Amino acid sequence: MEPTFTVEELERRWEKALEATRCAVAANPATYRRLKALAAEIVAGPIDINDYFPTVEQLVDYLKTLDPFGHGSIFDIFCERISPDSSIWQVRTLRMECKDLLAHLDVFDQWRREKSHLRIVK
Repeated sequence: MEPTFTVEELERRWEKALEATRCAVAANPATYRRLKALAAEIVAGPIDINDYFPTVEQLVDYLKTLDPFGHGSIFDIFCERISPDSSIWQVRTLRMECKDLLAHLDVFDQWRREKSHLRIVK
């Protein structure tokens, strides 16, 4: 039976995931940009069947590079969902997972901007 969580517990877990994601992005900003570009490319266009496995392997490699020890970041969550051990090897689900990943990363980017206290000084 699945455990049930209160709204407060879910919010705390989400904050922890966002903070772990922030640390991972700070450590590997170039990999983060490459991950987002590859996911957007997968969403936007067709993938040749011969390129499917190398593309998925590259995507998983980026996710593992960003969170190699599974600290509960967004990258860790999606690594589990996209890894070869999951059902992602069903070609039809890759685009959906990449759309979901990009949506999560958009929320993360917005959260990060709101947490930043940088000011422009003229």
